[in-house]
Amino acid sequence: MDVEFEDLTFRVQTNWFNKDSGRKIIKEVSGRFKAGQLSAILGPSGAGKSSLLNAISGYRSAGVTGHLKVNGQPRDERKFRKLSCYITQEDLLQPMLTLHEMMCFAALLKLPSGCSRKQRHIVVSDILGTLGLTDCKNTRTESLSGGQRKRLSIALELINNPPIIFLDEPTSGLDNVTTSYTLRLLRSLAHEGRTIVCTIHQPSASLFQLFDHVYVLAAGLCVYQGATEELVPFLSSVGLYCPRHYNPADFVIEMTDGEDEENIIRLSTAMSNGKLTHFKTSNTKERTSLLQNNNNNRNLCSKDSGRLLNHSLIESDFKNTSLCVEFPSSSWAQFCSLFRRMTLQIWRNKTGLKIQFYHHLMCGLAVGIVFFDKAKDGNEFFNHMKFCMGIILFLAYTQCMVPVLTFPFEVKLMKKEHFNRWYGLNPYYLALTFSKVPTLVFFSQLYLTIVYIMSGLPLEFHRFLVFSTVGIITALVSEGMGLAIGSVFNVTNGSAVGPMTIAPFLGFAIYGFDFAKNIPIWLMPLLKTSFLRSGVIALVIAVFGMDRQRLDCYHEIYCHFKNPKIIIHYLDLDHVSPWHEVLAMFFMLLVFRILCYFGLKWRVRT
Repeated sequence: MDVEFEDLTFRVQTNWFNKDSGRKIIKEVSGRFKAGQLSAILGPSGAGKSSLLNAISGYRSAGVTGHLKVNGQPRDERKFRKLSCYITQEDLLQPMLTLHEMMCFAALLKLPSGCSRKQRHIVVSDILGTLGLTDCKNTRTESLSGGQRKRLSIALELINNPPIIFLDEPTSGLDNVTTSYTLRLLRSLAHEGRTIVCTIHQPSASLFQLFDHVYVLAAGLCVYQGATEELVPFLSSVGLYCPRHYNPADFVIEMTDGEDEENIIRLSTAMSNGKLTHFKTSNTKERTSLLQNNNNNRNLCSKDSGRLLNHSLIESDFKNTSLCVEFPSSSWAQFCSLFRRMTLQIWRNKTGLKIQFYHHLMCGLAVGIVFFDKAKDGNEFFNHMKFCMGIILFLAYTQCMVPVLTFPFEVKLMKKEHFNRWYGLNPYYLALTFSKVPTLVFFSQLYLTIVYIMSGLPLEFHRFLVFSTVGIITALVSEGMGLAIGSVFNVTNGSAVGPMTIAPFLGFAIYGFDFAKNIPIWLMPLLKTSFLRSGVIALVIAVFGMDRQRLDCYHEIYCHFKNPKIIIHYLDLDHVSPWHEVLAMFFMLLVFRILCYFGLKWRVRT
């Protein structure tokens, strides 16, 4: 399948209201990458290599104009995404899983449900053998070397045998030997009939010869397109003579990298900005039907009957509107696979689990010691209020900041896998939500149980139930807030946005308890927006309300707050139910979860 583009422009928009604003990165270029060839996008730094790759692959659509085609026909983006894959420069791999487990989970998601377990095992084993990864299949992804990580990134996308593969800087960070091995591997995959396009900065002469086709960019313009062997003759035809023992890739970059634009304009004009192509002068044997003849074990399984479906059928039928563009597996299968994967990752993260356990344990003991047995003392009214506010604040900050710091990396992984059609956003979001609940509930309950017992609160099941429910729902809402922030911002910005977002909720939470009956009516709706205030109110009712017996008054003749009903009346909570506050927090939970969903949806579209 040939990938073509005409008059392609990529503009970085600086004004959302004016689509023509901003600087042009790619300037009306044209080109064609043919099947059966390993093609390279070459150029100096800032030439627009990655921008061009992102535009033709569909990874970036905002600011892109022009005509994108497949085999000479306008392409349908949904169909094209199903038949192509994009491998980012950064090797984004799921942590806490072995190489073989990663491949198996990818096979569950990328192969149709009609595939049997044996067929999936054959596909995985064949790819691992082809890419030389069999010996390290039981190694965790975080322990793989740079070359192994790069090959695994390629292996994961080969599971459904896509005819088109895009790679951004596949040799970045690799040594010369590993770089040579990776490019030879890509070359052999391309010669099986695939269209493989990658960006590369400045290859050595020996590596440069491994490419069948090269597309050279400079200042957003096409200065050469054609066979690798024809680059030097083309440069000579326009008056740029490459020395005999000089690397052609270095020479063309040196001639187009600088403030002098004369060479760039001369070369771009000679190439008609990519509309012309320099082919090999010698006759070469065409590579045809190699995909289907190479190895049937790596072909897709038919969704309907479990038959092996040849990619040649997909290629010849690309223009057919009946071609299935849905995900290979059902939404339920995607959810189950993702839930299993996420749960396995959570339980294998022993360090993270230990940190959370000791954090909740030690903080629970610290709070318990500070407020030890004070819940029985009627003279400790203000300490009681600090106790309730402290519990809510601890749960809020703990559960909010963890996803703020960890979720942005998961979002980058999700965006790559979602773009390559592993799964839909809905199954991922549901699996994400449900997989995190057990550990959150366990650690929050550990903390709440310790502080409840040590503070001296009555050992009554219904009171403990309300106390625990309020704490857990507060943790869930805070986690939802953290996920919403992490879905939009990176770690650096999120670390500032997280506390900044909690601050207003905290301010409303502690406002006005000492003059509760005198709070202006117009201010009440604003206070109700704080889920932290709802948590504090519900916790106060759990501590003092629900028909609690009189408190003790140690060494005092007069004790104003001996009767808990006086405290409830003083705080203007006589007719407030803790379950109403829990319901209000549940509403805020839905709000933050919805914001998280739309944040993820926005990320996958940008």
